[in-house]
Amino acid sequence: MGDKIKHFLVCAVVTAFVSVVYWVAFRDVVGACISSVLFAGGLSIGKEYGDSQALGNRWDWGDIAADAAGAAVGLIPIIIVVVILFV
Repeated sequence: MGDKIKHFLVCAVVTAFVSVVYWVAFRDVVGACISSVLFAGGLSIGKEYGDSQALGNRWDWGDIAADAAGAAVGLIPIIIVVVILFV
């Protein structure tokens, strides 16, 4: 499995998990979306920073893009939950 696919999948799963947990705890969909994307973004930037400090490795904006796309897809479950329950 390619590196970009792993970045995408991990961010999608993390974003979905954090958003649903936040929503269950606080019943705030906007807060759930924001906090989950920020959490996934922090993981993404931290991982890339660590990679950039490793010998023979570098910062990769493609990984960041894959993480951002994964975070966007990870918001789908919380949006579906809110639409099903409240519309």
